[in-house]
Amino acid sequence: MTAVAELSALQPVDVAPAYRSPYSMRFGVPADQRLTGFDRAPWSDPSAQASIPAELWYAQSTRSRWGSWGPPARRYPVPANRFRGRVARERVLSVAAALIGLDYQHHHVPAWSPPVGWPHKPVRSGLRGPGLDCSNFTSFVYSYALGIDLPTGVAAQSEFDGRDPRTRRAAAGESLLLRRITLRGAAPSRRIAVLTATDHDAFVAQLQPADIVYIRSDAGVVSHAVLWLGACGVGPTATPLVLDAGGSGRMDFHRVDIPAGVRIRPYRASGWYARNTVFAHRIIPD
Repeated sequence: MTAVAELSALQPVDVAPAYRSPYSMRFGVPADQRLTGFDRAPWSDPSAQASIPAELWYAQSTRSRWGSWGPPARRYPVPANRFRGRVARERVLSVAAALIGLDYQHHHVPAWSPPVGWPHKPVRSGLRGPGLDCSNFTSFVYSYALGIDLPTGVAAQSEFDGRDPRTRRAAAGESLLLRRITLRGAAPSRRIAVLTATDHDAFVAQLQPADIVYIRSDAGVVSHAVLWLGACGVGPTATPLVLDAGGSGRMDFHRVDIPAGVRIRPYRASGWYARNTVFAHRIIPD
């Protein structure tokens, strides 16, 4: 089965089809190793992306409870194959790449498309329809790919230690503890390495594909999350690349504005991303 067929449940309608990105992705792990299982339920079913049945996605009860955000994402099961290291990283990025073209919206589920008259939290594009924001994107991708549950809010996700969202973020060199909570109780814990952005070159050199990089706003609070592409990102120059669900306002290599939504974007040393990076989380250990 082809990679496209296995990830057909995640193929969005590109909201900016005329845009031609100078960036792409490459994978060293064969598709039959990193994509196994995606052709089976629940991964193969777009209507299974939420924690509530599809027939309730647009019910009045859903509107009253979750409003413009729509239904929360499901917790995908841990795959039967325990993916590790490079295979796990490329599996995560394969899922993320399958969502390229999806719009930027304040939603939990990529397949959810609010009908006319549904509450809507405005975005810069002014468009309505399916989409994800930055931390819902990273959370969904990790859950879908590896069954790893992360908070969907960017502040909570950046401070997550798996026990209590009020606890402090770990300092450089420490680890965070990520526990997967299931209906049967706590599954095996996972350590999250915290990589602090001090010297730019040293920080970039230690990052691995699928690390989550957190970026602060001009107000000094963490407001954005991106997936590091590393060797999986291909561009016209050696500038590092990230993949995120973001707004417009970032220029590509050709000085063309990159459309809002899930796109590959450059991580320039002098750019906003790099200047405002605080730290990164390594969910997948070496």
